Amino acid sequence: MTGRMHVRILLIDDDRTVCRRLHEWLDAKGYEVFAFTKPALGLEQARRLPCDLALVDLRLPEVDGVDVLARLRGDSPQTRLVALAAFPETREIIAAIRAGARDLLIKPIQPEALYQAVERQLAEVGIGPRTEGEFNRRLGSRVRRLRLGAQRTQEEVARAAGITAAQLSQIELGKTGTTVWTLARISGALRVPLAAFFAERSEPGA
Repeated sequence: MTGRMHVRILLIDDDRTVCRRLHEWLDAKGYEVFAFTKPALGLEQARRLPCDLALVDLRLPEVDGVDVLARLRGDSPQTRLVALAAFPETREIIAAIRAGARDLLIKPIQPEALYQAVERQLAEVGIGPRTEGEFNRRLGSRVRRLRLGAQRTQEEVARAAGITAAQLSQIELGKTGTTVWTLARISGALRVPLAAFFAERSEPGA
């Protein structure tokens, strides 16, 4: 973490084991982490001391995780928001996006997936190394794999998603970034869960 600006991260997850594990991984990278299993305490902390990034479980027992994201966005608009979920449904992902989430981490979370998600968000606000190119390449590979698996042409998927075939080609090649909302339209065109684009798995050349 040499040369990186001081970064505060808020973590809200009712699973104590998840909180402890993610806290340890992030702390090892030099981040200052505030972990809470009680959403109310996490929101109170955010009001007292806004963080650069917040990781929020979508399925909390006391309150809807989407509501927590929305409240964090309202209280601290500069905080980058990342949702956490195991086997999320498309409706949950869309709701999280609308509440302000910029990324999604699928549970069980692995260290590299966590670090990449954090660095992607910080890179967008000029903090830390940029890993956007690698992220775009991996995401494009997944989009192409799913499209080929559905036996659909780029033209067919692009037309159904309301984008151009050229745009879809650039996404699949990893030469351009894209929004989660565009990915949601592509997932609808392919009839696959949006979460499939974010699944952490080994791919040829990835």
